[in-house]
Amino acid sequence: MVFNPYDNDDSKDDPKKAKLRNQAQQDFISQLQQRIANQSNKIEELQMEISKLNEMLLVKNQEIENYSFKMQEEREFFEQDKKARSDREYELTKQLQKKDIELKKSQEESSASYPPTPASTEPEEKPQISEDKTSQVDNYLETLMAYYKKPTNDVFLNSLRDMIVHCSINGTVDQQILGSLLKAEKPLTEEELKQKLSKEPQQISRAIFRLEQKNHIKKVGRGYSAISSEFAEMTDISTNWKSLTDERIYENLLSVVYVESNNIELIKAFTKARDALMEMEALSTIKRHEMSQMIEKLKRHPFTSEELTNKILEWKES
Repeated sequence: MVFNPYDNDDSKDDPKKAKLRNQAQQDFISQLQQRIANQSNKIEELQMEISKLNEMLLVKNQEIENYSFKMQEEREFFEQDKKARSDREYELTKQLQKKDIELKKSQEESSASYPPTPASTEPEEKPQISEDKTSQVDNYLETLMAYYKKPTNDVFLNSLRDMIVHCSINGTVDQQILGSLLKAEKPLTEEELKQKLSKEPQQISRAIFRLEQKNHIKKVGRGYSAISSEFAEMTDISTNWKSLTDERIYENLLSVVYVESNNIELIKAFTKARDALMEMEALSTIKRHEMSQMIEKLKRHPFTSEELTNKILEWKES
């Protein structure tokens, strides 16, 4: 029962007190209704905020799921591509061996069917172009061997350079690929090498596989680079960056972005750079926070190379 200051045992038949009692009850009911209305408004506001948070959570979960799916697709594609190339090389090797056997057999049968004529007994003259190419390589090798004891001599260095240039143009497919990578301003993809060299695409693919197995070239970002190139060294995330200067760390980070590395490699590179700079005490609190934020953003969605480059240059200049 609601307490009424105008109510007592003697006032039940008093009209004036009854009116005051009713008025007090109405006022109390109005106050309760106002409080209920206020609480209802707050509950609605909280429900709207919860709804917005749930929507954001759904969007983030979908982004994470899409990113995970994309990474899984890339891993599966890499494994399938690696296996397909290995199987293809093995298959082509077997075909070449089979063709060699058939060719030798055909030559033996041809020799048995048609005895050599007196004219054919004379040694066959080799193409002049082939002799010229062979003699050029021989000259380079003889000069290099002659000046091996003085490798700083100009004759030695010029011969070495000329031999590399010659082999990158007239050498084997492997040598031409190495020459193209050495001359290129940035790593070249397999498709770019196929367009650059006038060779069969399968020859290029097999040569790339061989050079990777021999550790003569390395996958750098989207393309390939000679193992001794600066790109191969500066984008190597497995090395210790803590012994480098802060300027060199930023240069390495720029190189990782420049070669169009994937998101996983970018996250590793940014994390490695941040940790190395922190240990060197070359990172302010603000810059460390910005780098950590960038790493978290990279985990959720990709950035363009231009955006990342501008941010790194901003950190480097500051």
